[in-house]
Amino acid sequence: MYKRFRCASIVLIILGIGFIVGGTLLLVLGSSTIKNSVKKQCQLKPGTFLYDTWRDSPVPTYTSIYVFDLNDTEFLNGTSKPFLRQRGPFVYKEERKKMNIKTYENQTISYQESRVYTFDRERSAELESVNITTMNIVYMTLVNYLQLEHIPSIFRRMVGELLDAQEKPFMQHTVKDFLWGYQDPLLHILKKEFPDIVTSDQVSAFYASVSQAGSNTFLINNGIGLDSNRNERINNVGKIERFNFRTDLPYWSNEYANMINGTDSTIWHPDARQDERIYAYIPDICRSVYLAYNETNSNEFDIETYRYTLPHNVFSNATENEGFCLNSSVTNKTHVLDCLPSGLFSLRTCIHLSGSSLTLPLPIIASSPHFLEADSTVQKAIDGLSPDGSKHRSFVDIEPLTGIVMNGSRRLQININVVNDSTISAVSRVKPLVFPMLWVDEHAEIDQPSADKFHQKVTTPIMLVNVIKYVLLGVGIALVIGAIALLAYERHKKNMSGDAFPPVDDTERLSSHF
Repeated sequence: MYKRFRCASIVLIILGIGFIVGGTLLLVLGSSTIKNSVKKQCQLKPGTFLYDTWRDSPVPTYTSIYVFDLNDTEFLNGTSKPFLRQRGPFVYKEERKKMNIKTYENQTISYQESRVYTFDRERSAELESVNITTMNIVYMTLVNYLQLEHIPSIFRRMVGELLDAQEKPFMQHTVKDFLWGYQDPLLHILKKEFPDIVTSDQVSAFYASVSQAGSNTFLINNGIGLDSNRNERINNVGKIERFNFRTDLPYWSNEYANMINGTDSTIWHPDARQDERIYAYIPDICRSVYLAYNETNSNEFDIETYRYTLPHNVFSNATENEGFCLNSSVTNKTHVLDCLPSGLFSLRTCIHLSGSSLTLPLPIIASSPHFLEADSTVQKAIDGLSPDGSKHRSFVDIEPLTGIVMNGSRRLQININVVNDSTISAVSRVKPLVFPMLWVDEHAEIDQPSADKFHQKVTTPIMLVNVIKYVLLGVGIALVIGAIALLAYERHKKNMSGDAFPPVDDTERLSSHF
């Protein structure tokens, strides 16, 4: 019987030690095992979770466009400020499709991406058919063009007379025509007279950038293997290596500003940190920007995320941003940097009037919506704006373990530069200012099916590993304790069943008689 107790104790100890070793290994190596598994699923190769969601995103994206309606045109006389009324949102469901996907031996992927927008009446505050008054894009483009130093005075007078006869500084259109395209009367005349120079008379405030986006070619890092320095390429997954076959940009005035940094803002590397910047290259504004950690949140699907927001100094007029100031010639022929007030940056070097063989830069100035954190002189020049960080600041929510973007809004305002020209009567008295035309909120947020899939692929396996390692440790410790208890019980029973007096040897008994 005692041998059975001893054998059972030995078996329990062996099993207990096995469970404890297994639990300890999971405790020590479980996190690294999970991270390695996540890294494999976050590589951009067919069959992985990241590749499938990158190629055909299941998360719906909506673009909300707000337009500014000019209520009073008297500001052209220089006696008042423009008073604007925000209209919208006009919401469009955005469908992006990856095209011409190609993989290369150096672990990169090239692709193009088309965009299709469908008006969503239920999410929109108004119909696209509402009329608005805003600045005339073609008119202000030509007025700004006339301010360039190399323009001959005779040409300046001719264009000024043409503008006075055919155009007005402001225009009225439906929101649909304004955003997606309308026929400009001056371009229509020029197209008839000079068909080789002016090939289109259509102008749009939003569609032009959308249509051009489909021709952009990205070359990105797929995150597989090691780089030349033996570092894991997963830390650069999605990073744009080339844009339109270039490793840098031709638009800005120094090397730093012309760098192509980060991803396209839809993906990030696993194991995201709070102390890092989230870089993204935005083709619509021809530059890279970065977001910084702000806070940790938990979304409605119980997924913890890091929120990164656009810092207040990204568009500031500071030394680190001087590369985004544009080269300008002054009267003595020397070149200087033309820097806009804080919160603004010009897009005239990268956006041009379409439909013409002439390169006419559009006098477009970008900013955060409602001039959020722009210089006070810029804000005070306009009535009707209400900057609010919670509504107008760009942000992204990233699940830190996988680097998957769970929620995000990219918010940008498009403005036009209004200038004074004494040779053109309509704008001879206007005070120069930056005029808001529209702002865009491109928003995507994980939905229930995608959250369920994330929990199935990520949360549940991690939870199981955490439960199993503590169960193994608990069972192992319990088995060892049980074995020790059996040994103690065996010893106790052995002691209880022993004689009170030990038996006396017969030899001893006989010898005691002598």
